[in-house]
Amino acid sequence: MFQRKTELKVVIKELADSIRRSADMIMSSELVSMKRVMRRLDLCDRNDVPTLKGKVAAHISTSDEILLTEMLFSGLFNDMEQPAYISAVLSCLVYTEGKAGSQEGVQKIVKHEKLGQPFMLLQKIADKVATAMIDSKIALDKEEYIAKFKPDLMELTLMWC
Repeated sequence: MFQRKTELKVVIKELADSIRRSADMIMSSELVSMKRVMRRLDLCDRNDVPTLKGKVAAHISTSDEILLTEMLFSGLFNDMEQPAYISAVLSCLVYTEGKAGSQEGVQKIVKHEKLGQPFMLLQKIADKVATAMIDSKIALDKEEYIAKFKPDLMELTLMWC
């Protein structure tokens, strides 16, 4: 009986080690893919040392860090006259849940004189980030990723500010 118990403990230990190695391998492949994304978007150099852009992304702790960093470094906010417009654009990063924004809402924002262009640039940058992730073998639905940034609160945020 004691010998059987000892044999089962050995088998359990071997299985636990196997599970741990498998989990490490999965984590390793995700890490390699994320490193590729970071290199493609110039968040780190060839030696995986973070660039200024990467350091900025590392300090962002809300929303989509990579997308927000790309927005900052692309100059999206440079031409905005008032902080209220910046807040309106950032509301797209906060309100990402629920069903996709209605086409009427998107069309209304796109036609808005000062909110349409920044929203379209946000979508273009989201497309760039999604493409880099897909090219780096990260499972992602590009259309769903872009659609999750909704303009539904932009006008409300602008009026509130």
